[in-house]
Amino acid sequence: MSSSRIDDRENVVQLKPEAKRSADAALARMPAVMHQLREKSRSSLQALLSGLFDQADDALFELADKATNNQEQNLYFDSMRQVRLCRKKTEAEFYEQLDVGFVRLLEPEFATPDTKDKAEADPDNLSLVGNDELEEMVASEAMVNRACEQFAESLQHLALRVDQLVPVKVYLKNNPVGPERICEGFVSAASRIEIDVKARLVLYKLFDRCVMAQLGAMYEQLNQLLIDANILPSVRGASKNVKQPTTRPAPTSQASEKSSVNADAIDDNVLVQLRELLQGQGGGANAGRGGEVVSVSSQDVVALLSLAQQNSAASEQTLQTPADVKALLGNLMARSGGADKAINQVDEDVINLVSMMFEFILEDRNLAAPMKALLARLQIPMIKVAIADKSFFGKGGHPARRLLNEMASAALGWQDPGEEKRVKDALYKNVDNTVSRVLAEYQKDITVFEVLLQDFRAFQEKEKRRAQILEQRTIDAEDGKAKSQRARAEVDSALAEITAGADVPPAAAQLLAAAWSNVLFITCLKEGADSETFEAQLNTARDLVWSTTTAMNAENRQKLLKLVPRLLSRLRKGLEDIAFNPYQMGQMFKALEKLHLDILRGNAQPATEVEGAPASEPAAPATSVSTAPPVAETNTDIEPAEQQTAPEPTLAERASAEAMLEPLANESQTDAIDAQHLALVSNLTQGSWFEIISSGGDKYRCRLAAVIKPTGKYIFVNRTGMKVAEHTREELAYALRDGKMSLLDDGMLFDRALESVIGNLRQARGS
Repeated sequence: MSSSRIDDRENVVQLKPEAKRSADAALARMPAVMHQLREKSRSSLQALLSGLFDQADDALFELADKATNNQEQNLYFDSMRQVRLCRKKTEAEFYEQLDVGFVRLLEPEFATPDTKDKAEADPDNLSLVGNDELEEMVASEAMVNRACEQFAESLQHLALRVDQLVPVKVYLKNNPVGPERICEGFVSAASRIEIDVKARLVLYKLFDRCVMAQLGAMYEQLNQLLIDANILPSVRGASKNVKQPTTRPAPTSQASEKSSVNADAIDDNVLVQLRELLQGQGGGANAGRGGEVVSVSSQDVVALLSLAQQNSAASEQTLQTPADVKALLGNLMARSGGADKAINQVDEDVINLVSMMFEFILEDRNLAAPMKALLARLQIPMIKVAIADKSFFGKGGHPARRLLNEMASAALGWQDPGEEKRVKDALYKNVDNTVSRVLAEYQKDITVFEVLLQDFRAFQEKEKRRAQILEQRTIDAEDGKAKSQRARAEVDSALAEITAGADVPPAAAQLLAAAWSNVLFITCLKEGADSETFEAQLNTARDLVWSTTTAMNAENRQKLLKLVPRLLSRLRKGLEDIAFNPYQMGQMFKALEKLHLDILRGNAQPATEVEGAPASEPAAPATSVSTAPPVAETNTDIEPAEQQTAPEPTLAERASAEAMLEPLANESQTDAIDAQHLALVSNLTQGSWFEIISSGGDKYRCRLAAVIKPTGKYIFVNRTGMKVAEHTREELAYALRDGKMSLLDDGMLFDRALESVIGNLRQARGS
């Protein structure tokens, strides 16, 4: 490590034991929400940093592989080793530097400018920077500048909110989770790794791609965390109280003025666009009512919705059409003496938009009707969430949206078992219970959605685990069947080639077909058709055929006399290895010995079939064979204990699955299928959900679990992992063409509904 690098490290705050205790004490005094912010950011960065180091190995190995000389190759290999060895220390110091950033916001003595900044500002300390250090500085500054530009708005909001919680003024430069602090922390931690500058720059590029470029999601989550804690929830648009980075110009006075005017208004881009599209469809409820109409505040609207929500929870009524929320609110306002009042235009637009989304949900063909009816009961709670948080439509990670999406994804493969069995179905019961809890418990605190989301995911993990075990069994069984079929075909082909053109006596033919073919079959399964053992066993079969079909002369007679003892020994050992029936083996060997003696004496006659031996037809392995055909390896993610206690399907599940195992296309169908549908089948991805119509007109849902390449079979399972269908590529192509099979959309339900609403509004506006 160069001396300049060591000097640079002196500019970074290193906590001595006393200072560390002081820092820990300061961190302990942080407000609870700051603790949550620190833990959330640490968790996000931990995942990103882990991805960086995972990719570093591959990147350095690839560079070493492409090196033009041994010196350069060794450089990258040594760097790869050093990065591996220093990974834990680097991560630990990186997190320590993050903590230093938080401490600086809590302790005034830590809030002074960095020693490094002072040194750079002091002309007496200016000195020439080495080329290596200069390259690293340029790379570091470029990372920070890109991140500041890319996430400017989120960073400004975050700094402004954190500023409300700590005594030290917060701006972009001293934000403990800002790009500059994160980059400085990593550069400081990584400087301990003794690697060449070329490898270090590779590490920095990976850090830029894997961490800095991915910070947007973390900043959105941190802002949402503070909004949920009621820290400046109304802040939207650019902030004026946050100092801008030198690489980004400050906003103009006109922009600042506009931002100030709209500080408490709806400034979410998605909602703004939606409202603009909605306004093209006509005025709201307030249109044409005159200037004396008094608008009800959003808080009052939420209170009225809570009352309607309580009524909905008490009724336990499932919805087949979206509720007329505006009519409900009108009735409630009339009862409370507010008949002359109206919902404000923004809230009315939100109500209309959410109601349109639930119209899409109730019409969605991807979900079964009972599930759609359950999810439709969430209409009023979702309207409450959207009114309380106007950026709801643009927040993909909002817990209410995630809960709805999670339940819809779980219900994608669910089939209605009928009204009587429906109430006993585990998934239906859980979705029903979750929806009921939302209606009963959600008032204003959205953490109820987080709690319910965790509970539902825990339930889903258990269900998925059970389904994965059963599905793996199915795949293993199908893979084993395919391997058996392929091995049997290999053996039959090899024996046919060996006996081609030869008039094999019955005694030898029976031994080959009924006994030795089993030896070849087991070896082919276990070791493959290219193995030395399989080839040796084929040579034994060739020797057997030669010994019983070749014309005898003096030379062949001497060869046969030497061959027979070794041949019988090899045959006996092979059959004993597969535990072939001893009685049948004895009878076959007696017949073979008699045949060989007759050949040697020159009076060989066609032998009759061996008493007690099977007919000379290729047969499946004898039932006495103890070595079972191997199947595909089981999923290594499943613990052995779980494999042993895997739940067995019920009789009802078996009967239901067996009823679906039928061909999709008539075998007598001779019309050629077009290349387009064959290509569609080839592009089907594992895990996709489908709806298939049986020959009886019944519809069932299944997921593509695997494609067994040796047989070309597409294996489908239901939601519980049971096999429900097995089709060839051609059958699926016919089914797609004839509409007997259709792909289900497994995209997020909320997002699909929102896209549908936007599309419908644009279409209506353009017509």
